[in-house]
Amino acid sequence: MRFHQLYYTSCRTGLSGFAGYQFNAVTPGVSAQVMHQVEEMGSYEPPTWLENSPDPDQITSCPVNLCFEPGPTPVLAHTVFTGTDYSGRFGNYFVHAVVPADAARWPGPPPIELWGAPWWTHQIAESTELPALEGPLRPGPLDRAAVDAFLKENSRSEWLPLLLVAVERAVLDQDRSVVIHAADTTEIVHWIAAVSHLLPPPLTAAMSFATYQFRPAYSRRHLIGTVPGADFTVDRQAFESFYLFDCTSGRASDLEPGPLPRLLAGAGAVRAEALWRRAEALADGTERRLADWYPVAAAAALLEGLPLEAGDLEAVCAWLCDRDLDAETVGRLGAALVGHRDLPVAQLQPIAALAASRGLAELLTDTETALITARVRGRPAPLVTLRSPAAREHATALCTQRLTGADLGVLTDTLGLAAGYGLRLDPGLLRDQGLRVLGPRLAERVDPQLCELLERWPALRAGALAHLAALARTDLSRMAGVLADGLEAFTGAVPETELKAHPALHEATLIARARREPRLRIQTLLSILERRPLDATLPAALWPEGWSVADAAEILPRLPERDAASTVLADWVTPLLAAPFTGGRGAAAEERARLHELVERQPVGRALSTDLRRRAAAVRWVRQTAQAFTRASGDEERIKAAAALVAGYHGPAAPARDYLLLRLSELLPRLPGRQLARQLGGASDEVRRACLEGMDRALDGEEKTAVTAAANAFVLLHEATAHGLGEVAEVAERMLAQRLPHWRGRRLRAVARAVGEHPGLTAGQFQRWLERHRPPARNRLPHLLWRRRERK
Repeated sequence: MRFHQLYYTSCRTGLSGFAGYQFNAVTPGVSAQVMHQVEEMGSYEPPTWLENSPDPDQITSCPVNLCFEPGPTPVLAHTVFTGTDYSGRFGNYFVHAVVPADAARWPGPPPIELWGAPWWTHQIAESTELPALEGPLRPGPLDRAAVDAFLKENSRSEWLPLLLVAVERAVLDQDRSVVIHAADTTEIVHWIAAVSHLLPPPLTAAMSFATYQFRPAYSRRHLIGTVPGADFTVDRQAFESFYLFDCTSGRASDLEPGPLPRLLAGAGAVRAEALWRRAEALADGTERRLADWYPVAAAAALLEGLPLEAGDLEAVCAWLCDRDLDAETVGRLGAALVGHRDLPVAQLQPIAALAASRGLAELLTDTETALITARVRGRPAPLVTLRSPAAREHATALCTQRLTGADLGVLTDTLGLAAGYGLRLDPGLLRDQGLRVLGPRLAERVDPQLCELLERWPALRAGALAHLAALARTDLSRMAGVLADGLEAFTGAVPETELKAHPALHEATLIARARREPRLRIQTLLSILERRPLDATLPAALWPEGWSVADAAEILPRLPERDAASTVLADWVTPLLAAPFTGGRGAAAEERARLHELVERQPVGRALSTDLRRRAAAVRWVRQTAQAFTRASGDEERIKAAAALVAGYHGPAAPARDYLLLRLSELLPRLPGRQLARQLGGASDEVRRACLEGMDRALDGEEKTAVTAAANAFVLLHEATAHGLGEVAEVAERMLAQRLPHWRGRRLRAVARAVGEHPGLTAGQFQRWLERHRPPARNRLPHLLWRRRERK
């Protein structure tokens, strides 16, 4: 390869035929277009710090502009400031340019490596014809090692990814030029060299640069160097007009570098040479941008043994699986990926699929073995059916080894691994694990994930069921309670035929369902009793909280004859019969009373204690006498029944006084006040108290009930006072005085009318009593206002 030369400066003799700026000499054959391009590229203005009469050292210190233009004809121009020309005029410069004689692309070393080359000159030629230079051109001292040494200083490599992105945009998008503002051109050329060595070779070949420009705004180069003293100010406008990297202040344009610039910056200039050589061999020619080159360069870096991150390896894997590469390349790249310690485990599966599709048995075995090893070590490896016989054998042996003496965590993980890989394991080992590990854990809590293991592994299930059945035989209630929380998962995993082979465990599942759906409890009890006798564990398991009155009332008539008089049954009925009636009124008390009568008639009554049998009889007597009171057609029958009930406190109702007092508190307040006073006259203190408590509740009832209770209470107050029942009268007056002064006028007038219907009493007596118990006048305003609103 030969290179044409061109000299351009201000001189006496040259191609123009007269003195001044002109081409002093050129190699024959250089086109006018190239000469015009060199003239434009070589234009030079020194920094403003250079004085008008500089000494030789100052002239020598002026920045050198090495300028490259890639096409259409590649030109490299080397411009130095020379001070004065032949006439003594200040401002002269000398351009030495070289152009490939027969190439449309630049051959030989990267143009930036010719910085400082010994063959550059700034001496005027005596002849107007220059000889061609024979290639390859000898480079200067700026090699790749020098670039790496430069980048290691002062953490300069941190800027490098940003600079690579900026140059890519400048070259490919014809976007803003990139300006490097540094103290001198030495620093600038190192940055340009770093970019030239690290960018993809096609992108570097298309990049124009200038190591020094006095006015960057006038330059058409992609990458421009400038120094203090040039016509350039680092300000906001500069950052808006250029991708600016100001080495003097440490400021740079804000860019997102992407993964490939980071990878290249980490590789460095020396290692990038082999990287790009291998990458170009792997490329398919469609790569243009850094993003296109990224997986190709990462694959080359992998084969070169350069440091890569997980994201780089993922990119290589995706690219490898998408490309139709030859088997040898697939094998080498696949092996390098599988052997890399930072490869994400998720990438092993597509590599295995690729190896299988290309018939690469060794790579398939290595990849599937790596999948198994990663999963065993706790990494989230995907589970796929193993295609390599060697990998399946390895996985089976590994799982068998892990299962021996495993705890639940290892068991679960290992069986998941075996299921995912489609392995078959030793049934005896699995049954032992079910009996020793899985069964005891299910006895604590039924976990749906553990039930999946039961369903998947029959031998494991057999061992676990054996353990659970043994527990059900010794503690049915506990087993049922455990199953209740995960019943669907458990019964869905265990075939019913296997459950029925363990009767106690089968019962536990029925009881668990009944616990979750209480309406099924009684039917479940009766269903189980069809197969075996009643024992204490069965009702305890179905009703951990004990029977309700309604449960007992429904169960007793439906029990098999063999169980109807069972002492177990008596034990369950006893708490219901012995419980006091004070805890419920109305329908609840009536339901409990009916249970006493039912028990009296059932065989279980014979198994009760003597006291409970007497109590049941007393409850029956009170209930029947109370029914006579409520069904009485006249006052005489009602008073007779009331008298019987009051007298029964020390008679037939004594074993069930709590029930008697409850009924008296409901019934006696219904008697007219005069008859009520007579009944209370000879009654016990407990009866009087129950009656007055019932009347107190009635006063807080609905309006009709409250009005009747108030009238009866007023009559009782009058009668009790008259017959010396001071305590009764005191309680009655206190009840009335607490409520009636706050009642509305309509309700009070109804009470007055009801009082007036009693012989010996008038409405006026009630009104006078009411006035005595009204609040003071200043506190009555709200009541009066309310009464006025009521009348309106």
